[in-house]
Amino acid sequence: MTDLISILEEPQGNVYAALLSFALQRNTLFSLVWRDQLDFAESAVSVGEALQPCLLKQRRTHQWPGTELLGHLATVRLYGMSSYAVSLLTEAQGLYAWIAPERPEDLAFYTTEGVPWLASIAHEQEAFIYPHAVDPHELTEHVKGLRLQRAQPAG
Repeated sequence: MTDLISILEEPQGNVYAALLSFALQRNTLFSLVWRDQLDFAESAVSVGEALQPCLLKQRRTHQWPGTELLGHLATVRLYGMSSYAVSLLTEAQGLYAWIAPERPEDLAFYTTEGVPWLASIAHEQEAFIYPHAVDPHELTEHVKGLRLQRAQPAG
């Protein structure tokens, strides 16, 4: 398994805003997920419509960073980060606010090459970073209050 670093507390408020700012500075891509088996509220549909100008591609899949579905599919939409996108993403109060039915799910960030550097599983209140794709020290220097913990090896 990939070496992952857990985010110990949900990035909310100023920490979440700093995380989005860091992502913007790095010209990050991001994704949001619409799972087929869920009913989404009008607010989630509105998010998709509002982000349409930022949409780079979408795909039907059973997996995305941090999640693999069994017997179901989802639409994963990949977006380009921009000031406009940040303003929409900050309408959520924190990373785990990206959960159905009010919003699409599991906000994730990627390098410009499409390599994930942060994944979230909002309904499980879990998030982690991929240290091969982002420098944890640089991230915590820019995102004050972000608490990380390297996963302990099994065994």
